[in-house]
Amino acid sequence: MSQSDQKTLILSQDKLLPNLRDALNKIKSKYGQQFYAWKLNVLHYESRQSLMICNDKNTLEQYQNRNVLDHSYQIVVYTNHSEPKLMGSSSFNIDPLNNLEDQIDKTYQNSLLVGNKPWKLPTKINKDYEKVLTCDPIIKDDLNSAHNNMISEINESISSLDGVKVNSLELYTNLQTTYFETSEGFNGQKDNSDIYFEMAIEKLPLPNTQEILKYKKAISIEDANLSSFIKETSDEAMSISETIVPKTSSNLNIIIDGEAISSLLTKLTGHLNAGREYEKSPFMKKGDSILSTDKISGSDSINLTLDPTTPVMALSTPFTSEGMSPVKANVIKDNIVTNQLIHERIAQYLSKEPNYILGNIILDLGDLSKTELIDSVEECIEILSFSSLLINPNTLTWSSEIKLGKMFKNGKLVSMVKGGVISGDIKINLTNFKLSNQEVKVNEIAGGFDEAKGYVGPSHMLIQSGIKVVGE
Repeated sequence: MSQSDQKTLILSQDKLLPNLRDALNKIKSKYGQQFYAWKLNVLHYESRQSLMICNDKNTLEQYQNRNVLDHSYQIVVYTNHSEPKLMGSSSFNIDPLNNLEDQIDKTYQNSLLVGNKPWKLPTKINKDYEKVLTCDPIIKDDLNSAHNNMISEINESISSLDGVKVNSLELYTNLQTTYFETSEGFNGQKDNSDIYFEMAIEKLPLPNTQEILKYKKAISIEDANLSSFIKETSDEAMSISETIVPKTSSNLNIIIDGEAISSLLTKLTGHLNAGREYEKSPFMKKGDSILSTDKISGSDSINLTLDPTTPVMALSTPFTSEGMSPVKANVIKDNIVTNQLIHERIAQYLSKEPNYILGNIILDLGDLSKTELIDSVEECIEILSFSSLLINPNTLTWSSEIKLGKMFKNGKLVSMVKGGVISGDIKINLTNFKLSNQEVKVNEIAGGFDEAKGYVGPSHMLIQSGIKVVGE
C-alpha cells in the first residue's frame, strides 16, 4: 500500500481479514463457551522522517530522509474459565505468513493464565458512531507533500534567525489508520496524524557551553505552527546567559502556559475515572469539590467539558476502546464534579450505569489578557518551560526545575529566571487562580511514559496559592 493510496484506504477490505475471521471462529467453536469472544485490529502506519543539520548560514542539509511503512494485525482473545468463574484476555500480534489457527490457539491458551473478575462485553452500541475528523486532512491527502512543505517552512524560518546557530533538527510526519472488529458485531475505522519536531540551537558566538534542545508535538500542521516555535526557541537561546536563580519562597505567584495547564488538568480529570474507585485509589465522584480548601474570594472557577468530537484533536475519536460511542459531557462545573467517567467494565464492577464519557479537555476562558494577569499582582514568574513537570497521579502534587522563566515586578520584566525547584498542589492551586481570555490548543499523542493530551482553553493561568520554590 503506497502513500498515494492512503486517502482511499479501507481496512475492512484487507485481504487477510476473511481468513483471520474464519480462523478465529474455528478456534472459538473448538473450545465452545470457554472461548468467550475475540477482537481484531488492523493498523496501517506511514511515516516520513527527516534528520537535518545546518551550515554556518543556518541553511538546512538533510543527511537522512526515510519513508517508513508498516501494516500489522493484532487479535485479542477473551475467555471464561475456572470455578468460580474468571475472565481471561490475551493479545497477540499476528504473523500473516504463519499458520493463523496455531497463533490464535496460542493466544487462547495464554488467556487462560489470566484471571480477572468477570464482566460482560457489550453486545449493542449505545448510539451510532459520529463522523469525527481525527487527523489533519492535508497530511492524509498527501503525506509527502505535507512533510516537504513543513521542511520549506523550517528552512525559511531558520535562515532569518540572527545571533544563534542551529545545530540539528528532526521532523517526523506520521499517519496511522486503525480498523477494529469484534465477534459481537462491532467495527470501525479512524485515521490519526501526528507531527514531531525537534531542534538544537545555541547562542553565538561559539564555542558555547549551553545548547537549547526543544521539541514540539502536534496533530496538525496548523497546530504545530513551526515558524512560531522556531522563533520562540531562538528567543530562549538568546536569553539563556542572562538569567538569575529565584529566591526561595513559600508563597510564589506564577503564570503557566496552555501545555502546563493541560498537564495539570489531565491528571485532575484522571481522578474522575471510576476505575480509580474500583482500584481503591484516590478518586472523585459526582458532587465532590476538586478543591482541598475553600475557594479564595475573587478566584476563577473550573468549568470543564470532555469532548470526543472536536476536530483534529488528540483525544477525538468515533469509538472507545470497548467499541462504544463516546459521549461529550460537562464533568466539572464551578469546581464541583458533575460526572464520573464510567465505562462498561467498571460500571459492572461497581454496579453503576455506564456513561462512556471521554474526550478532549474543553476549559472555559477567563476575563483577562495575559498582560492583565501579570499586572494584577505585585510580583510573579512566568514559566516559559519546565525541565520536567512531574505530577503525582495520586496526591496531585507536582514539581519541576524551572528551565526558563521571566520575573515581573509591578508589571515590568526585571530578569530572566533559570533554576530553582518549584512545586505545587493542584487542589490548593485551584483555590486561587485566574485564567486568560485567549484560547490555545494543545495536542500530544501517547508515547513512552506520556499519556495523550487534548486541550482547548485559556493560553495562560495565574496561580496565587500553594506554590513554593527552593532557590537562592
